[in-house]
Amino acid sequence: MGTGSQTAVRLTCEQRQQEFAVLIQDQMRRQGVSIRQLYVEGLIRQNHRNGFYKRIANGSLSHGEFNQVAERLGIDPVRAALTVHCFASGHAYDDPCCETSAEVAKAIAVQLPEEIAACDGEFEPIRDALCRGIGKRTSNAIARYHAAVAQRDDAALLDRAFG
Repeated sequence: MGTGSQTAVRLTCEQRQQEFAVLIQDQMRRQGVSIRQLYVEGLIRQNHRNGFYKRIANGSLSHGEFNQVAERLGIDPVRAALTVHCFASGHAYDDPCCETSAEVAKAIAVQLPEEIAACDGEFEPIRDALCRGIGKRTSNAIARYHAAVAQRDDAALLDRAFG
């Protein structure tokens, strides 16, 4: 089960960079990728091997190196941004709530321009309160779907065990 975002937490720029370092370190550990391996693959400079995570945390790793490392690790940039900016924790990247939130955000970003193109008039951004309401209804629908799938799976397991 996901832990959800910490909406009350507002990180400073330095804290967000630190969480990006945590995210990179977590993904490297999970995937068995070493700092040395990143160097051998030509993704980071030799002099950036020492203090690699500290360089990410303090912003001294170049954008190019950071992007190459993130791409090598298969880190989705939308999900990474949500991890750090909304969930306020580099550890949240693999949280199912974060993953689902990123997929929904990308789906809306693709679908909304098509929907708006079919409308008459000038498109204006909507108020924060309306966005929060849409987010709440969407989250509620996702939670209901999850509960229905879990219940169906439990029923199917019982049917197989006792059927």
